[in-house]
Amino acid sequence: MSNYVYGGRADIEKALDMLVNLDDVQRNAIVVLEIDEEIDRLQTELDKIDKDPSHVPDADFIEVLSGYVERADDWNSKQ
Repeated sequence: MSNYVYGGRADIEKALDMLVNLDDVQRNAIVVLEIDEEIDRLQTELDKIDKDPSHVPDADFIEVLSGYVERADDWNSKQ
């Protein structure tokens, strides 16, 4: 997502929603654990935003988030 612009809390929530839905349908235990780790990572950033609304995640997180947002948009367009 080369043109991605961080959208704040809404993007993190969109990514979380997609990962929770993916977690619900996944049957491979190792993949479920990996998804759960990412859910925790996203939730940690939301907690930071709750404590400090001006918080902006680091560039690495935003890069990963951009991929999740792209997948979430694809996921939502198929439903």
